[in-house]
Amino acid sequence: MVDDEPCIIKATERSKSGKHGHAKVRVVCVGLFDNNKRSLTIPSGHMVEIPEILKGNAQINFIEDASINIMDLESYESFDVDWPKEEDLSKKLKELQANPDNISTAQVDYWQLAGKTLINRVFTN
Repeated sequence: MVDDEPCIIKATERSKSGKHGHAKVRVVCVGLFDNNKRSLTIPSGHMVEIPEILKGNAQINFIEDASINIMDLESYESFDVDWPKEEDLSKKLKELQANPDNISTAQVDYWQLAGKTLINRVFTN
């Protein structure tokens, strides 16, 4: 987590320790929800915060222009999710929105982390 945003690490660089200091690690990462590139430089011995990721499968209840309503298949909890940023996922969801009869057979894999929900995959049975 960098700036309270969950991120995926893309690259790391380690520098040697100086005469009186610790070795440093530079981490380059990309935010999961906003796709912003972030850089973090910390001493190599320090710990970083790691978010807890809850993974689940859900059924799509309905698709609106602003959000997607999904229902967890285990707990039957319904919640709204923002449209995914990835083009292939958005394309599949727009196809389902255009053909509402196919929504009943569609499911999504989702992640809940840092108080937000992210759709990872859309598939039909």
